[in-house]
Amino acid sequence: MSAGGDELAELFRRFPAVDATGFAEHLTGCRQSGALAEHTADIVVAWAAGRGDPAALRQVDALIAEVAPAVRRIDGSPAFVDEVSQTLRVRLLVAEPGAAPRIAAYSGRGPLGAWIRAAAIRVAIDLKRSAAPALPGDDLLGDLVSGEPDPALRHLKTLHRADFQAALKGALAALPDRQRAVLRLHYVDGLRLAEIGRLYGVHESTVSRWVTRAAEEVADQARRRLTERLSLSGSSLDSLARLVRSQLDLSIARILR
Repeated sequence: MSAGGDELAELFRRFPAVDATGFAEHLTGCRQSGALAEHTADIVVAWAAGRGDPAALRQVDALIAEVAPAVRRIDGSPAFVDEVSQTLRVRLLVAEPGAAPRIAAYSGRGPLGAWIRAAAIRVAIDLKRSAAPALPGDDLLGDLVSGEPDPALRHLKTLHRADFQAALKGALAALPDRQRAVLRLHYVDGLRLAEIGRLYGVHESTVSRWVTRAAEEVADQARRRLTERLSLSGSSLDSLARLVRSQLDLSIARILR
């Protein structure tokens, strides 16, 4: 999409993070490297997203959501498509120390959506190549059993390990997409709250509330699923609640990974 002077002015109003002087220098560099005039507006969006502008981040996130059909041609499982999307968000929008976010490398030689789709395919291929064999289901939480110091909890984990795993998996699967994505970014990818906030265009305190609420929902859902699945006494139910809470963070990380 091309952008004249009036259109650029409107884009600058939409994306306050764009510094007109700095962008003019960036645009000159893009044109020298072969940028097409019809993609000037895309360059503005990428430039603003790289500077954390919330509106631009939402627009980039919408483009990332559109890569799903291309990713499904490599692996059609919803979990893989979700993993590619989250990895792509991190690679494009989270800067390495002393460097700009990778989305700043977009130079307008083609549509931004096509550039993001090509990046998604590279991510998908990399993930398929580096994928390690999945842990067998019976062993997924085995180390949690052997390392448990509380005899009562250790007994419950040994006796109901498969039920515990199934309840946690079901609780995580039942979460809304954003809650599950935020937990993956925090527990699996190891992003700081401020970095996740930048991805979603919100303050890190908001992300902290998201993570806390999502983890609490997983714990509550897992406990309800176990209660419905097992016939336990009142004291055992209390121990069950302690079991779920005792290893929640590690269990979420292991299952989402």
